[in-house]
Amino acid sequence: MAARVMLPNAPDLGALIVRTDYSDDEAWRAALSVATAVHKEDDCERMGALLQPVESLALADLGPEELLSLGRDDYIRFLAVADAQTMRDQTVLFVDFGELDELDGRTFRSIPAEVEPIVANLALANMDFAEFAECTGPHGIFRGF
Repeated sequence: MAARVMLPNAPDLGALIVRTDYSDDEAWRAALSVATAVHKEDDCERMGALLQPVESLALADLGPEELLSLGRDDYIRFLAVADAQTMRDQTVLFVDFGELDELDGRTFRSIPAEVEPIVANLALANMDFAEFAECTGPHGIFRGF
């Protein structure tokens, strides 16, 4: 059933956030709100992460490999994912789609305050996925450089 879901184009300078957990609508709204909030963490002027929600019950409980196999209108470099863990602790899962000819599937999680710089830098190709993934803590969560 999920194979029929088509991922839309990501917004310019933003990303798609795919909801895969449908157990708690209030937790989803809270996670999306905190992921897109303006977090004053450093001297940089922040505007909040540009995330376009993608919701469909056909996406329920999909993992990174299954998300990689979804149809898409255009090339997507990475996805933000709101899964069951996101609903519990508000960390956002990032999935690397790799290069055009080769799917990757690497993942890492991020605290909400770091979602905006991750999305902005990956969307601009300022940094690559590995730079964030390699700077995660012991539980695979990126908390900043």
